[in-house]
Order: sequence, then structure tokens, then C-alpha cells
Amino acid sequence: MAILDWIRRRLSGETLSTQFISDEEDRLAGLGLRDTLDAHAAWKGRLQAVLQGTSSERVDVGTIAQDSVCTLGRWLYGEGKQLYSHLPEYVAVRDMHARFHLSAGKVLLEHNAGNREAALRELTGTFSLESDRVQLGLVRLYAAARTK
Repeated sequence: MAILDWIRRRLSGETLSTQFISDEEDRLAGLGLRDTLDAHAAWKGRLQAVLQGTSSERVDVGTIAQDSVCTLGRWLYGEGKQLYSHLPEYVAVRDMHARFHLSAGKVLLEHNAGNREAALRELTGTFSLESDRVQLGLVRLYAAARTK
């Protein structure tokens, strides 16, 4: 399946694996698309485990809220910025990624304050939406970078 087909199917609401991405399509200036998509998709489960008390992971609100600490963030503010900041898809994914991290921070902030329902609403609402947007935006950036 091609990246653009994945975008169309993902936009229609399908939950899709990243296994369709060929080795040739996977790398963009040092960033692996499959690993990055999978890592961002995994955050919902990691945060759910924190909210349910089944995680032993220690996640700092200040760290998770920063969009420049994770692999994608370092790439967006490093090599990705140098090579692709002229593309509107780059700007979009950078902004989506920042909102994703702010929302993840808000989930933990609410949880740490004892506001379980607010944390769960943020996780299933804004966070899930921003997570989907980052994944789709990243695929769009990959497609744009390869065609422009």
C-alpha cells in the first residue's frame, strides 16, 4: 500500500498498521517513519496505563509537554527543519506535534492533581485527536518531501 492510500484510508477512520511502509519509503533524512508513527501511537496506551495505575513508568509532566525532547521533536528542530522547513507540511506537523505534547502534559497534570475524569477526557478527546493529526501530518510530510 502506498503512503497516499494509507492517508486516505486513515482519514476514513481505519486504524492501520505501519507495516505497509517499504524499507525504501521508511527513511527521510535520518528519521524512520514506521518507528516514529508506532512510537506516537503507543503514547495513548502508555498514558492509559498511568491513569489506570498499571504503569511503573515515571513520566514527568514538564518533559512530556516539551515537543523537542522525543526523537521526532529532535528531528523536527534539527535536520528536518534544515531540509524541509520551506514545506507547509513541515510547519503543519511541527505545530501538530507541539499540540500533541501539550495535550499529553495536560493528561498527566490532571492525573497528578487527582482529576481522573478530566485526565481521561483529555486522553480520549484532544490527545487522541492530536495523536491522529501528528501521524497523518507526518505521512503527508513524507509524501511532500518525496514529490517536491
